[in-house]
Amino acid sequence: MRPFSLIISLMACLAAYAQNDPMHRYNTKFTLSAQNFVDTIPIEYEDDQLYVRVSSGGRTYRMNIDTGSSQGIAYAGGTFPYGRVLGNVESRDANGRIDTIQAVAFPTFTLGSLTVSGYSGSLFHRHHVPGRYDAIIGFDLFNKGLSAKIDTRQGIMVLTDRRHFFDGDEGYTWRYRLLRFVPNVKLSPYPNCIDEALFDTGSRRLYVMGNRSLGVFQDRFPDFASQIESRSHGRRAVGGFGAERNDELTFLWLDGFSLGGYEFRDYHTMTTQGYSRIGGELLRYGTLIIDPRRKTMTFQPYNDDEAVMVSNAQTNIAFVPLNDRPVVGMVWEGSPHYRNGFRQGDMILQIDNQFIQTFSDFLSYPFIEGRQHTFLVRSQDGSIHEIVSER
Repeated sequence: MRPFSLIISLMACLAAYAQNDPMHRYNTKFTLSAQNFVDTIPIEYEDDQLYVRVSSGGRTYRMNIDTGSSQGIAYAGGTFPYGRVLGNVESRDANGRIDTIQAVAFPTFTLGSLTVSGYSGSLFHRHHVPGRYDAIIGFDLFNKGLSAKIDTRQGIMVLTDRRHFFDGDEGYTWRYRLLRFVPNVKLSPYPNCIDEALFDTGSRRLYVMGNRSLGVFQDRFPDFASQIESRSHGRRAVGGFGAERNDELTFLWLDGFSLGGYEFRDYHTMTTQGYSRIGGELLRYGTLIIDPRRKTMTFQPYNDDEAVMVSNAQTNIAFVPLNDRPVVGMVWEGSPHYRNGFRQGDMILQIDNQFIQTFSDFLSYPFIEGRQHTFLVRSQDGSIHEIVSER
């Protein structure tokens, strides 16, 4: 459980390669210390995010494995010792916002028994990312030709360069296509509806639907309206370049959605102004095999069935950064948080008499499940008042 059953999407960036020097071009020319290998690597799965430990220069670092990022990400002034600047890279985050940032050399590091040399990544300022990890490994690890089987129950990732190693593994298989060097998959959120979603383990939520997809479904299938719970205005998703714009949000209660023939039933979700996404929550429900040579993913459900009942709670409040301060980006009318007094645009000043100076302070606050917390907020009209709300 996250505070307020809230999912803050901290989406990493999709690094696109550019054409003009001194731009750094996307490549997978980093080198690996072994060939014809199979390695079983311990992983950590926490808050629907996937982490692995690497070592470099006698130190150990925690890396987030983010399939929504085309290459690695390091943080300026952070704990991970990135090296020289390689040039600039045009980067697009999952909200569709584009900016030009620096690309940097990563130090040689060891992942399991494999030593990785010449790896590179984008350099970000860590404004809105809690310090749960040191840097990011992107989908270029798989675009290099490495296949993987990720099993969060056993806490392992089997990594190999052997072409046919997972051929005997059965499950629900879907193809992906690379768009800006990251995988996009097709799913069906309603009969006859096909959505294409970024497969993004850097995003937590199992499935969020882009507003553009929703518009298409409503135009083509009038009965899709049966899947809409409510509408509101606000913003909930935070990308590498900040929060999405303020716009209409649609609360969906899907009978289910199908991914590769496997059904996720009774699912609450919301729309986003960015891309539709399949996120890291998928790894709660089964193992996943990534085969980059065939451009397929194979899902092996833990329940040995053709469907799972998700039956999750709807997100009814979200916090986003505004000038690096936490504000209410969205609150669903009728929710306990709305009844307790939260309104869109409220800025969090204190929690339980502790000053909250930055959005990162808010993300790292030690909320206690079942306890009521006292929030001091400044409303958009400038008034300051207290709100008591339970996690």
